[in-house]
Amino acid sequence: MLRNLRKLKLNYETDIVTNVQSIGDRTRVPAHVTGFFVPLWSPDPLRAGSIGAGIVLEPGVTCEARRGSGRLLVNGEPFRGDNFRRLLDVTRDYVVRTGLKLGAGYGLSASIALACALTDAAEKSSDPQEAFKRAHVTEVENVTGLGDVLALHAGAGLVLRTRPGAPGIGESEVVENRDDVVVLTSMLGEMSTKEMLTRFADRIREHGWAAYRKFVSDPTLERFLECSREFSRGVGFLTDRVEAAMGPVEDLVLGYSVKKMVLFAVAEVRYAEEVGEHMRRAFGNLVVLRLGDGTWLAYPRAIRVTSR
Repeated sequence: MLRNLRKLKLNYETDIVTNVQSIGDRTRVPAHVTGFFVPLWSPDPLRAGSIGAGIVLEPGVTCEARRGSGRLLVNGEPFRGDNFRRLLDVTRDYVVRTGLKLGAGYGLSASIALACALTDAAEKSSDPQEAFKRAHVTEVENVTGLGDVLALHAGAGLVLRTRPGAPGIGESEVVENRDDVVVLTSMLGEMSTKEMLTRFADRIREHGWAAYRKFVSDPTLERFLECSREFSRGVGFLTDRVEAAMGPVEDLVLGYSVKKMVLFAVAEVRYAEEVGEHMRRAFGNLVVLRLGDGTWLAYPRAIRVTSR
């Protein structure tokens, strides 16, 4: 597994260089897993969103555009749904590739929406800030996400969202980043954001506020994982069965939690193989990610230069 981790990092860094050299051909956007949050609604989708904290993760998605008819293809399959319709140019097809799964808890709808919007921004030499806003509005109006685009705008590591809304209106900041840890994830099932916000609304508000207040008093990665676990347990994402299954490796991780149906554990690299193999056996699947280092932001910065 450690050999795979090294290979993952090498591929990521190589692809970033390719991105910057090929503006308009390929867009890379990380994923984002929220640990805890509080929805804050507004009639204006640019001002709606959430406060909370989450981690930006690599690798997320890549997107390429080619002549077509406004289709969105995810890993070669047509995406069925109108979630991203307003983002797509009807004269192009958008080819998205990812090793993650929609509807689990990786914030993937935001990553895909932003990747499509940035791809268009590059092609048309338009302001990438507007692409972030378009992606955020798409997320809010389709109830597929409330704060992921704002967190992605911060770009890396552990991100705290302190004011809801689209980038430029909402506020977020990177509060910590580390390159000596990996994030090990296992899917436990599927759940839409709309279902989550409807089914768990009261508990999300109650436990989200508690987690947020506790975290801002000591904004560290360890405290984030502690607050996320308390939030997840209080809302009902983290079950006794999952906690029992994680028991044998609990002392080897900095912490773990569940967002919707994604279990995520943060461990130092030296423990990654042991923790990962245990999670693979216990839950039947494993995806190893790392905290994003922000280098992907070179892409929207390059677009900004060309749009002037």
